[in-house]
Amino acid sequence: MPDPSPQQFEGRLNAHRKLLVALTAFIAGGDEGRAFLERTLRDYETVADHQEDPGMEPDGSFAIQQIADDEMLSIVSASLSRVQAAESAQVARNEEYRGSGVRPESEDQ
Repeated sequence: MPDPSPQQFEGRLNAHRKLLVALTAFIAGGDEGRAFLERTLRDYETVADHQEDPGMEPDGSFAIQQIADDEMLSIVSASLSRVQAAESAQVARNEEYRGSGVRPESEDQ
């Protein structure tokens, strides 16, 4: 099997990220899952600029760890945003339905 091209790697990574966002959004749909993901955002240990000085030129491991931390937080944030948007859309649909004055047809009619 030939070596995968950079485009193949990028495509596969994008697919993994999309799946992770969808799965974590599913988890965030429940109260316990949402609390877990919110704790993850709040408590996750990342190295901020003011917390640790990597030196004039950070070594590769520091840069890789920061990229991984940023991506993890980005995935969790995207998942929580997706759930919040879905909930807001549902609330808007419910308000639109109530404000329309149209009642659903009864099965008795």
